[in-house]
Amino acid sequence: MLNKRKWMSAGLGLALLTMALPLNGATAAPAAAGTGALTLEQVAKEIEGKKPLPFYVEWKETRTLEDGTSKVVSYKEWQDAPNARYRSEVNYDGSGKTMSTSIINGDDGVFITEGKTSGVKLNGMEWYSYSNISKQKLKSLLEDNEAPVFKGEETLLGRTAYHLSGASKPSNRKFTDAQGIERVENGVIPASEKWFDKETGILLKETTTDPRGGGSESIVTSVDFTPVFGSDTFSFEASAGSTDAIKVTIDGTAQSFEQPPVIVEGSTLVPLRAIFEKLGATIDWNEKEQSVTAKKGTTTVYLKIGDKHVTVGGSAKTLEVPAQIVNGHTMVPVRFIGEALGAEVKWEPSSQTVIITNK
Repeated sequence: MLNKRKWMSAGLGLALLTMALPLNGATAAPAAAGTGALTLEQVAKEIEGKKPLPFYVEWKETRTLEDGTSKVVSYKEWQDAPNARYRSEVNYDGSGKTMSTSIINGDDGVFITEGKTSGVKLNGMEWYSYSNISKQKLKSLLEDNEAPVFKGEETLLGRTAYHLSGASKPSNRKFTDAQGIERVENGVIPASEKWFDKETGILLKETTTDPRGGGSESIVTSVDFTPVFGSDTFSFEASAGSTDAIKVTIDGTAQSFEQPPVIVEGSTLVPLRAIFEKLGATIDWNEKEQSVTAKKGTTTVYLKIGDKHVTVGGSAKTLEVPAQIVNGHTMVPVRFIGEALGAEVKWEPSSQTVIITNK
């Protein structure tokens, strides 16, 4: 098990950026003259030396099989390397639904599928593996590929990246099978192209090409190096309670939310802005106070993230569970909707549906 000091040394090589940076749609461009002065060894040492910092990243992997068919896998990752916290959400079929979630917080971790915690337990070594993925990819290129080279700096996804490349080569992996017999597996290490962010060391893009056919492309689509983590981002219980099965209707119309309802401490939490606006309220977010002010007609609602005490029309109210941010969305107990805006809220257990009627 890794101790706290080792946790703080683990992590992707990152350097602080001042804002979230969308990385969509750009293409690679040749580097400016003179970048070839750096050697492969110098670039590798620079990437290895980057310090771990928190970040949120979205990326997509396209795998092409030998028969030409392709499969796309999308990922969302939250990493708080200095505090040994990690979360990933994976979608395998393009539906947008989270199919599996991995969470590590300190020395403990869980693997969640379909909103239920599985028997798989993650630990410190998994965290170390996850948080060092960029450095592991660099090491793999340098040690496993044939004739690795530094091809210069390029503008990739709107950022300056180091472009490294390695050729394919035969692989004769020795292993001992279940019967204790030593065997040799003859294979091929695919050719690889990798682009590492110059400022942070994070892997922005990777392509592999198998000479026998097939390959893959992994590319970052969005990254934020100054993320604000919600109180439940690395929570085992809240994440296990997250479920796409809970449905919400407003005046008989089924609703679809970017952040689905979650269950926290036995209470169903729903996205405040999406529902309040559907009910005709206006929303004002105060970043400094981490507070929300909503208005509908003559009624004003005020609440702060992490505080059970709210004000509705000048009267103090107490929430069952405090408002909290989940994946960038303010979530509140569904019963609060009725108290705040005078809507009627019913729960239909047979269909797992929250029924909201605007009065």
